[in-house]
Amino acid sequence: MRNKQTGASMYVTLAWIFILLCFITLAVKIGPIYIDNFAVNSSLEGLSREAKLANFSNQEILKRLDKHFMINNVRNFNHDNIKIVRDKTKMYINIEYEVRTNIVKNIDAVVSFKDHLEVNNK
Repeated sequence: MRNKQTGASMYVTLAWIFILLCFITLAVKIGPIYIDNFAVNSSLEGLSREAKLANFSNQEILKRLDKHFMINNVRNFNHDNIKIVRDKTKMYINIEYEVRTNIVKNIDAVVSFKDHLEVNNK
């Protein structure tokens, strides 16, 4: 008796290729967004290493963040997403933003981020 060869059919193989292409497309479209968020986080960390940061004005803090963003190649960042709150003992820098990117035709992905820096007033 002759054994038939078993394995994935052409349709199953095409389905797996389609799924793989979908994951690659998502990685290519969404990956840079997370890389930019990592740069925003590293900019906040770099800002936290500044001496006497709590004594800076809000405009000076925004200028220094701009310099960090330029160095880290973060483009098209809106300053309205940065909130600086001060109280008697601490200063808080909150960055909340979302990025919308087109995946395929009318399918979009929205990714939101909340980054936070807390500085003691000394």
